[in-house]
Amino acid sequence: MNALASALTESLTWSTTDLVILDRETDTWRPYPWREVHARAQQAAALIRETGSPAIGLVGEPTIELVATLFGALISGRGLSILPTMTRGADPAQWAATTLARFGGIGVGAVFSHGAELDLLLEGNSVVAVHDLAKINGYPAGMVEVAHTNIAVLQGTAGSTGYPRTAVLSPDAVLNNARGLIQRLGVNPADVGCLWLPLYHDMGLACLVSSAISGMSLWLAPTAAFAASPFRWLKWISKSRATITAGPNFAYNLLGKYSSRVSDVDLSSVRVAINGGEPIDCDGFARFATAMGPFGFRASAAAPAYGLAESVCAVTMPAAGTGLLVDEVDGPTGKQRQALLGPPIQGIEIRTVPFDNAPPGVGQIEIRSTSLMSGYLGEEPIDSENWYPTGDLGYLTEDGLVVCGRAKEVIWVAGRNIFPSEVEQVVAQIPGVREGAVVAVSTPPGSPRPGLVVAAEFRGRDEAAARTAVTQRVAAVCGVAPATVMLLAPGSLPRTSSGKLRRLAVQSQLESAAV
Repeated sequence: MNALASALTESLTWSTTDLVILDRETDTWRPYPWREVHARAQQAAALIRETGSPAIGLVGEPTIELVATLFGALISGRGLSILPTMTRGADPAQWAATTLARFGGIGVGAVFSHGAELDLLLEGNSVVAVHDLAKINGYPAGMVEVAHTNIAVLQGTAGSTGYPRTAVLSPDAVLNNARGLIQRLGVNPADVGCLWLPLYHDMGLACLVSSAISGMSLWLAPTAAFAASPFRWLKWISKSRATITAGPNFAYNLLGKYSSRVSDVDLSSVRVAINGGEPIDCDGFARFATAMGPFGFRASAAAPAYGLAESVCAVTMPAAGTGLLVDEVDGPTGKQRQALLGPPIQGIEIRTVPFDNAPPGVGQIEIRSTSLMSGYLGEEPIDSENWYPTGDLGYLTEDGLVVCGRAKEVIWVAGRNIFPSEVEQVVAQIPGVREGAVVAVSTPPGSPRPGLVVAAEFRGRDEAAARTAVTQRVAAVCGVAPATVMLLAPGSLPRTSSGKLRRLAVQSQLESAAV
């Protein structure tokens, strides 16, 4: 049994707390003692063994059967890959074919699902065997036969800056990252987590595994339940008395922006609110903390962090109780605020190295990590003793890391560089612009008017006034006027499976249109 399987088996069997799962159909929370989760995981491991596949796939909303199968794969030493459920508006047959092809392409021989997704996958024409998650309930729990592989998770990368690849994560890497996160935040069995992040995303999976290893209670809701009504997140925190929760930047911004709709919640139990997965909007995160203050939320709970799927998840994290720290740097129109993302967690080293045309003091971030991936599937392996270039630009301070943006996405205008997030955060404040639905890129090469392009999803009546407001606000705050402002229908901007905007895809579309 590998180290991750041993740690999970030990923690799940001695834990006296619960995994509490939201049933969307009945809108009720049901507790499952972690010991029961382990027993069901043993049942799942028996079914997984019968498939003969060294790696299994999962698709579906979190149910006790899905979570048990997830842990069944990890404690039996099989590789695990989780892919997204079908999104609204997708063609069902095409989604099923694409999902099965993705699983097959990374060596997954058995896929487990339930509900509508199961029916669609069963109809798909594929060599990948599809199984009903409910089947695990018919298998007796017993000794787990452990496969001798060095793959725990096959984690799809976001693909926000190009074609997504698959990071191969070893059992040791997953365990090291979980322990580093637990140690930094001081997690213990008395804590209670509240999570709605998708399990196919690195942050969602890392939070689930870390919760199980720490022995804390975890309240787990389907992502679709949050998407249907984001303010329910606050209700869940209040009901569970959660001490730790996590979400992407857009979620905090959304709740802070429309805080007048919040009522009858008690957030005083929260000691850590992780903000990760996206660039941090300092003003937006601070607005959330202030707006939630009357409901008991403490600003010291704010925990902006930095992570990579290639390093399982967490890379930096502030200590619990630090709150949002901001570094002010000189910009073209005055001081600009950047979030301090904390020091690296245990087992990770960080440095920055010079990068062509980067602003003074900014370099490419490199890491050396005990939770670094073994490599991308189908590519050369990576030595964890070597420094790994993240593709992000930033700098280090005494209080932690500052990330400025992706190296590939820096916009060059009039002899100076602009990070897209700077522009996007400004445009997001324009009335009618959808939260988290703004992309800033450069004009295509050879354009008659080279410069900055802003594309935003817009829901409003007066597009002309909104375009003028975008141009004036960006020029005033960022020091450069957009060459083009594009207002699009909601849902038009391309996104990754985890919801991140694909800036380079927008850039490619602009280049194609210019040809």
